[in-house]
Amino acid sequence: MDALANIVTIFHLAYFVFVVGGFTAILARQSRWVFNLWFRMVHLLSIWFVLAEDVIGFNCPLNVMESSLRAPETGGTEAAAGFGYLLDQLLHHTISGRVLDAMYWTLGVASALLLVLVPPHFPSTVKS
Repeated sequence: MDALANIVTIFHLAYFVFVVGGFTAILARQSRWVFNLWFRMVHLLSIWFVLAEDVIGFNCPLNVMESSLRAPETGGTEAAAGFGYLLDQLLHHTISGRVLDAMYWTLGVASALLLVLVPPHFPSTVKS
């Protein structure tokens, strides 16, 4: 089950990189794809999904899934070992809940503001 837990952790890490990397790319405005409407909507919804979890008090499904896959009764180990340990160190943190919440909310508000400050390009509906 550790292999499945590692896959979940990799997906979780990719989600994190998408959110933070996407935010950084939008700020830098270095690539044309950051103006893509679909990218911007998916990016904003990815951030707001985390905020909705915070408001509702819902545990992150990826954290829950990884923990259950690493639980001893499913054949996993309590703590990740080897590659799984490295992934856990990259993703999980020792930041307090309040600081983490402040970071989530700051990113959520800033991403909404970026829709106005760095607006996406809407697809043209006029065909020539």
